Amino acid sequence: MDALPQLVMSFATLDEAESALDWIGVDFTETHGAFVGGLGPDDRERIEEVLADSDSPAPVRELAAALACMLDAAGADDSPTWRVAFEA
Repeated sequence: MDALPQLVMSFATLDEAESALDWIGVDFTETHGAFVGGLGPDDRERIEEVLADSDSPAPVRELAAALACMLDAAGADDSPTWRVAFEA
């Protein structure tokens, strides 16, 4: 059985989760009760822009910080996978 991607954050609704991911600009797909995706080198710049933007809402900044930590922990050749959950 394949392991689930690492859970980085949970949101109360699908709309909140999707909005936060759209704000950051990472690619993702919807699965049952979650969005999943993988991070690559190009995502770092997007994530850093969100963290530096004072207009980014707190939940978006929190998600961006969690994704940045995943990139920092990954090796140079790794593409960490993540999962953002939401209530159905």
